[in-house]
Amino acid sequence: MAYFDSSKNRALWEIRLGQLRRERAAREAGGQGTLKEQDSVQKTGAVRIPISYEELLKREAAESGKRREMGNRERSREKTGEKTRVQEQLKERQAQI
Repeated sequence: MAYFDSSKNRALWEIRLGQLRRERAAREAGGQGTLKEQDSVQKTGAVRIPISYEELLKREAAESGKRREMGNRERSREKTGEKTRVQEQLKERQAQI
């Protein structure tokens, strides 16, 4: 246990041990979660909302459908762009002849 030979490490351990004791007391008193989790919720204001697996699959399917539509739109734009480029090249060739 050479870790505790250092006064700095011993002090850090005492601080952490105090935190763990407070967390245990909070849980025994009927509190929920650890103090770190409670602090993070207070700082960010974000709360996790439980979601079922089926709902998650539905959301992912909807997102992938949107991505497919966006991809199709981009492809059609590229195709129309290619068509106009080909037409311009043909016009240039005809003008040269």
